[in-house]
Amino acid sequence: MKNITGFSINQSTLLQSSSNRQFTVTGETDAEFLLQVFNTPTSASDQVDFYNFTTASFTPAVSSETTLSVKMDGGTYSGSITFPTNASGDTYTIVLLAPPDKDTILTLGNNKHSYVATIEQVANTTLTFTPITASSANYKTFPTSVTSVASPAIPFSVTKPLSWEIENTESDGHGFGLRLIRQPIDTDWYFTTTDTVNQAELLRTAVSGATTGSEILVLEDNFPQIAMNDYAFASGITAGTIIASTDGEGVNLSAVATIADGATIYFVRPSNEWILDDLTDITTGMVIAAVSGTHAFLNGTPTVLAIDRDTNTITLSEVPDNGANTSGKQGFLDNITLTFEGRGSNVIKKATGANIDFSGWNADVTSAVSTQLTKTVRTDSSGTTVDLNGTYGIAGGNHVTMAGVGVNNASANTVVNVSSVSSTAGSIVMTLAQNVDDIGLTQGSTVYFTGSTQKVTITNTIPITRNPDVNRVIYLDLDNFITVGAAS
Repeated sequence: MKNITGFSINQSTLLQSSSNRQFTVTGETDAEFLLQVFNTPTSASDQVDFYNFTTASFTPAVSSETTLSVKMDGGTYSGSITFPTNASGDTYTIVLLAPPDKDTILTLGNNKHSYVATIEQVANTTLTFTPITASSANYKTFPTSVTSVASPAIPFSVTKPLSWEIENTESDGHGFGLRLIRQPIDTDWYFTTTDTVNQAELLRTAVSGATTGSEILVLEDNFPQIAMNDYAFASGITAGTIIASTDGEGVNLSAVATIADGATIYFVRPSNEWILDDLTDITTGMVIAAVSGTHAFLNGTPTVLAIDRDTNTITLSEVPDNGANTSGKQGFLDNITLTFEGRGSNVIKKATGANIDFSGWNADVTSAVSTQLTKTVRTDSSGTTVDLNGTYGIAGGNHVTMAGVGVNNASANTVVNVSSVSSTAGSIVMTLAQNVDDIGLTQGSTVYFTGSTQKVTITNTIPITRNPDVNRVIYLDLDNFITVGAAS
């Protein structure tokens, strides 16, 4: 009996581009073996492709050329396999066989007749960086996103420059400027994903008798399993309402409700542990930033403390007492969608596999700069009202100061409100009257505003040493450090 004693090939992940891998079979002289290589179908309609050792290519046609048959004439046999370019990635299986009709066995692995090795090929992925806001009506179209296209299979080092001009929209309804309140920091960058609760409520029953503007709720039956601080959900009950007390016939709620007779009501026990449909892209350190669905309620912004992937269970942090829910725990109905955010470099890396360094985004680094806002005085001004050739970019509310020749800044002097908004002719009201000793602002004077702007320029770099496993978007939350201006 002849022995095949070894098989070696580099099984590290293949890039999406074509590459060649050498293999070596070791064994005794006259030992015989067969070698086949095939890929994994991506769908039921996809065919298996076999490697043709003559043409050095993969083909769906099976022939003698798709099986390498070798009789050893020495201690080793070496060959190569050419893996094709595949922008979608693939998985290749290499099977080493001892021919059933030959006097050969395999002494590697646990099977005397076959040995299997696999090699993964991964596609390039795209890592995208883009600004985001919940107040899109206040902004012009955002600048082009910054992207990194690379393979997640190998480490690399690239620094992506970023330079975005974020501009306030020019409209009477939203043209009150942008206020840069601080510098963007690491945790202003985030990755987001969603998942759905897969957990039945504590109890589902019906209301006995209509309730109008009352905290008292009579149920069809007495249910001893419900208790104080359980959440109550129904049409006509404010989300987040809990049971304040119970009696033999029903419950007293923490807020008044208006519910029809026979309406369905759900009770949920406050908990820090919740079962989800799927935990893909969810990791510890992420926060639940929002919820959606019928009777959705979120108590604060809980953090994911632990994950049990065997049971699809997450453990959440307790949140501070908000005055309504003393437990600090959550109450989610089945099928509620949770929105998770991974904020900052470390959590983004755990969730996506992308290794991004946002340490250069901190309060001590100037990454965002407000463009100086200047206006021209439209008419001679003497009182607190100043007429301008356009007010876009100026925020009221006593956040913005004004300077220039003839401006009265004898004491604290801020823009109280934008009394008449316009792109060409408008007025603002200042704290102080703009006439001192009969000297005031004159028509044609230039005035300068500090505290709001029409444009914030964000400039910094993003070092990247690994792309995510699949395409991912990382957002810069503008609302964390830019406040949209208002008329007053």
